[in-house]
Amino acid sequence: MFYILCFFAYSFLGWVCECIYCSIPAKKFINRGFLEGPYCPIYGCGAMLVIYLLTPFAAKPLLLFVAGILVTSALEYITSWLMEMFFHTKWWDYSTYPFNINGRICLKNSTLFGIMVVFVYYVLHPFVNDSINLLPHQAQAILCILLIILFTYDGVSTLMALLRKNKDFLEVENSMKELVKEFKTAQIFPLEEPISESIRRVLDSTDADEILLSHIQKVHDMVDSLHQKRKHTHERLSKAFPNKKEALSRTNIEALFKTIHNHLHR
Repeated sequence: MFYILCFFAYSFLGWVCECIYCSIPAKKFINRGFLEGPYCPIYGCGAMLVIYLLTPFAAKPLLLFVAGILVTSALEYITSWLMEMFFHTKWWDYSTYPFNINGRICLKNSTLFGIMVVFVYYVLHPFVNDSINLLPHQAQAILCILLIILFTYDGVSTLMALLRKNKDFLEVENSMKELVKEFKTAQIFPLEEPISESIRRVLDSTDADEILLSHIQKVHDMVDSLHQKRKHTHERLSKAFPNKKEALSRTNIEALFKTIHNHLHR
């Protein structure tokens, strides 16, 4: 129970730090977290690794600082890679920062994490440790159960929304393929004709415009419907990670629709 409460304590404190770090420059409150609740699990995991993995370096602050940089940087890099692989979205990007590695970690943040590790180990953890031990055993058990239930619900609902989003965009992709198939079936694009000439001729044809716009509208309506189903989660994450880069986003699709629509009505 102690380790579970430690994890949530540091996840909460990490969330507080992230909110302050991002809200001050933006001059407004930003719920800086992947999940709905006030916690950032990556900080909880990082703190637990630091506290129980780097104990051999406890007597040497400089070595603790360097080891802290290595551990937290590795955790941030792996987390970034996994989240991008599963959700097809780059949630943070340090490409513009000097001395970065694939935009996933950078020297500035890694140094700050190293300083934070030293602070946590020598200053914060003794306070957190004493605070948790002040709670009666029964209170710790009840708090653990409540936090685990809330955290599990939050995590599952967020993951389901994001994984469903991947499936939604696969449906959009299939609809686009269906559109191409129908054009080929209708022989609007003869195989013997250069594609550039085919496109120009189709766009100059009123009937082709109507067919194309009709199918595009269907795809547009599908995207809009899928977005509305999980609007809250998507908007929350967009605010929490305003610089995230999605492989395929609603904004990109809307821009594509607008460009095609304007071109067909010139």
